[in-house]
Formats: sequence, C-alpha cells, structure tokens
Amino acid sequence: MINKVDEGVLIDLCEQFNKVILEVLGFYGEFRYREGESDDYYIISNKIKASKEKRFDLNMRLYKNKEKNEFLYVYILWFSVNPKKVGLGSIIINEIIEVLKACTNLEFLVLHTDDNEVKYFWMKNNFMISDGKIENRININTRRILIYNVY
Repeated sequence: MINKVDEGVLIDLCEQFNKVILEVLGFYGEFRYREGESDDYYIISNKIKASKEKRFDLNMRLYKNKEKNEFLYVYILWFSVNPKKVGLGSIIINEIIEVLKACTNLEFLVLHTDDNEVKYFWMKNNFMISDGKIENRININTRRILIYNVY
C-alpha cells in the first residue's frame, strides 16, 4: 500500500510531468503512478502517447531508499519523442530531471542503452558511463548502464 508521503510526491511528479509535456509538445500526457511488483519501487508512465504528428512516451521506476524513507534513484525504462533530432527530447528530459530534483531527494538516475545513437543522446544530456561505484546500491541489471548524478 502506498504511504501518504510517497503518494503526495507521486501525485506532484505526475502533475509536473503533465505540465512539461503540455508546454513542450502541446498535449496532456496523463501521467499515472502505480506500485511496482515489489514494495521497493513505484512506476510512473504516461497514458496519452500522441497528438497529431507529435509523440511522447516515458516509463520510469522510482526506487525507494528504505533506510531514509525517501527515493534513492530513478530507473528510466523507456523514453521516446517524435519528431526526433530537433531538440525536443533534450528539452523534455532536462525538464523532467529538474522536476525530479525539485520534488525528491534522488541521488541519481540510471538507464540501459545498446544503441550508439541513443547512447549519444543520453551522454549529450549529462548521463555518463557507470564507474562501478553505485552498482551495489541498485536493484537492476548493471550491464551497460548510464548514470546521471543528481547532486
């Protein structure tokens, strides 16, 4: 069961993400949250994916730091924006990171990437190849991860 503190943060994140997508792409993403399969994370994703020629899709997990009763990191499972190569993806991901910083005490964000073009996009937006220091703190496959340090 979602506790009141987490629920307040999750509601705020979804509202802020909706504002970002509305401002940048012109449609309401209808972000929602739900509990994950285990009690150590929540899932946030958008229900509305497209409007006319513009498309956006985001799916992330917010993992908890149970010792401090706050969020430790975000695992971005899926991020996609169309049209591509016009700067929209960078604008959106940087706005989403700012929202996450403002609403949580996250330490870092992580994601996997196999494709070099996708890897370049994330590295251009300040994600770095893991140096191995956080792998024992996260609950995901740590092969080929990129990390964004929030602090």
